[in-house]
Amino acid sequence: MMQTRGNACTPLEEAEATYRRIERLEEEVEQLRHEIDSCLGHKMASLVCFSGEWDRLFAAFTIANGLLASGYEVHMFFTFWGATALRKPGSFNPKNKSLMQKALSLMLPDRVEKAPLSKMNFAGMGKIMLGKLMKQKGVESIEALMNEARDLGVHFHLCDTSLSLFGWDSGELIDAERSDWCGVMTFLSLAEKSRIVLFI
Repeated sequence: MMQTRGNACTPLEEAEATYRRIERLEEEVEQLRHEIDSCLGHKMASLVCFSGEWDRLFAAFTIANGLLASGYEVHMFFTFWGATALRKPGSFNPKNKSLMQKALSLMLPDRVEKAPLSKMNFAGMGKIMLGKLMKQKGVESIEALMNEARDLGVHFHLCDTSLSLFGWDSGELIDAERSDWCGVMTFLSLAEKSRIVLFI
């Protein structure tokens, strides 16, 4: 740093020195950002869909679409009640199912739009009211969000343990041929590489 009049600096010299310090800090921050990006790898997100409730599934698909639109590779893991989101409408097959599996299949919704609300469902009346509000406000339906996620390239993963418990086969599920039937180790492997991991 230049000095004049003994140890004193002119205002111009102080401003120049401050500017140089800011430049060095910006370079260091940019270098750290590159190092972090290099450690994290490419942009990936993993979402666990455990709940089969309509509003939580709606949130999951909304977040997934936002991530996909931001350039993320998105993996959605459907387990237990969340697996009902991928059931094919009207495809119930009683063959090779136990009595309990048949009862569960009949009691659980066979399409994502039939899922109940987590709160204030009121035997379906709450969801009807919410649906009307969504139409008034121009909010996309959950079916549209789900189709959008599929079009944008989301990766669906189905918990094979849950499917085994419920007795569902590939003919009872949408996109079965494009979905990965996997266990917890597959999820953990992808979650470890993900920048974002959500449990919904």
